[in-house]
Amino acid sequence: MQNTVLVVCADGRTGLLVDPGAATAEALAAARARRLDVAAILLTHAHLDHVEGVPLARSATGAPIHLHAEDRILYDNVAVQAATFGVPGVALPPPDHDIVPGVNLSFGGTEFEVLFAPGHAPGHVIFVSTTEPVALVGDVIFLGSIGRTDLPGGDYHTLMDSIRTQVLTLPPETRLVTGHGPETTVGHEMRTNPFLVPVYGGEYA
Repeated sequence: MQNTVLVVCADGRTGLLVDPGAATAEALAAARARRLDVAAILLTHAHLDHVEGVPLARSATGAPIHLHAEDRILYDNVAVQAATFGVPGVALPPPDHDIVPGVNLSFGGTEFEVLFAPGHAPGHVIFVSTTEPVALVGDVIFLGSIGRTDLPGGDYHTLMDSIRTQVLTLPPETRLVTGHGPETTVGHEMRTNPFLVPVYGGEYA
């Protein structure tokens, strides 16, 4: 179960598809129902389950694809990823724009700060709203868990540093829209996530 995210921008007319996976068709249907113009396809990272819907999203909307350059190796080798998991591969259109941490992305009156958060994937990024307490965190952190680091390009210590410096420094009330499972908040994970709270064996207070 992977979360494909449809963002409705502040103007009420512009949409963004973030990490189009298996639910891309449903996200596109929701965009059509709300009469949204999908302006961009934003990828937190390029693991298969987060990009398998890119061809459909691109053909349906013509929207440009945004990806961090460090994850291009995963994106270009999606067939290898698919073979590793024994599932059908997909042919992905090339990305149109490199995501650059520190360079904000703005669409339809909505702006996101881009934070670099590798560890789960080498080019993983987080999109943090500049006006609302919301962050789209992909597979960096989950409700009560963290991203896996046993896939190519993953590194546990790098991931934990990304969580400490890029996630736990956000305001506690920040909603974390994750790549799998239900959303959570920074404060909830700081208090209860067993990978983070020392009383449960985690590393950080």
